[in-house]
Amino acid sequence: MKSSTRKLVTIHAPSASGRNIPFQHGLSLIELMISITIGLLILVSLSSLFVSQSKARTELDKSNRMIDNGRYAMELLSNDLRLAGFYGEFTPSSGVPAIPASLPNPCSTSASDIAAALQLAIQGYNAAGPSSTVSGAPCSLVNSGGSSLSLKPGSDILVIRRASTATPIVQGVALNGTHYIQASLCQYDTEQYRVDTVKANFTLRLRDCTPTSAAPYADLRNMLVHVYYVSPNNNISPADGIPTLKRLELDATTHAFVPTPLVEGIDYMQLEYGLDADSNGTADSYVTAPAATDWSNVVAVKVNLLARNTEPTKGYTDNKTYSLGSAGTVTPNDSYKRHAYTQYIRLVNPASRRELP
Repeated sequence: MKSSTRKLVTIHAPSASGRNIPFQHGLSLIELMISITIGLLILVSLSSLFVSQSKARTELDKSNRMIDNGRYAMELLSNDLRLAGFYGEFTPSSGVPAIPASLPNPCSTSASDIAAALQLAIQGYNAAGPSSTVSGAPCSLVNSGGSSLSLKPGSDILVIRRASTATPIVQGVALNGTHYIQASLCQYDTEQYRVDTVKANFTLRLRDCTPTSAAPYADLRNMLVHVYYVSPNNNISPADGIPTLKRLELDATTHAFVPTPLVEGIDYMQLEYGLDADSNGTADSYVTAPAATDWSNVVAVKVNLLARNTEPTKGYTDNKTYSLGSAGTVTPNDSYKRHAYTQYIRLVNPASRRELP
């Protein structure tokens, strides 16, 4: 009886040089399973890396938006503050107009009320601390509720008065109902300035006038009153819970004060006002709530802003302590990342009028 034997046959493939090169016909099951396992491990590692990088990128984007929002809010406020008290060719002087004995209503649409408040380039309403509400808030602003006029506790209210820096408007094309300011350049006019909403009332004249000449009349500028505040929500219905810097301003169509959302994620706005006691154009002290008769002496403002992300960060707790200037500190203890900003801003127009030669 013959025993059968198996012979391993190696097949040689011809090479380019004419030699036969051995090659393998396949993998065993064990080798295949090992290869699949290694591939899965690599795939899991790559997936984990991708998820980690994606989360890091998302957090970086949120932080960049927060920083940009904070910087933009500070830029908006600083630019408007530097123009506070600008009234075109009219320069308020001692007694013209008279300094109000009490704080005027910043949201009055009466032209005479706006004209009487020109000496107060800015005025403010103070929230004493991070959880405090503003006492006597103007403009129908409320310390509760979910309206566009709701105030977030801990944030001040800032009022800025000035004329538009856009190209002046010729008297003949002025629109009735719109608030304008006109400055007299004629030595024979009995008024130095006029704030009004009636086109026909703007009769102040240019230079080279005579006692009996009429037109040409001086150009007009739009009169602006801006009221800045922090609202607990950007969108109202439904409430989104995103604190937002907003501004009340005179609408050119309705001629009423309307709220406009400006910057999302502004958590707190606290202000300190630099008073010039010796009339040299330099702040001698900073206070949070000047007396009614001291607002005309404000020549600088210290702005403290706290910006936060509009979305929470999972697994993160913000237990840092942030300074809000004289209003104290705040420790949020929530899942939102934040960044604090502080800037001293000189009120160019009121301060320069006080500078000694």
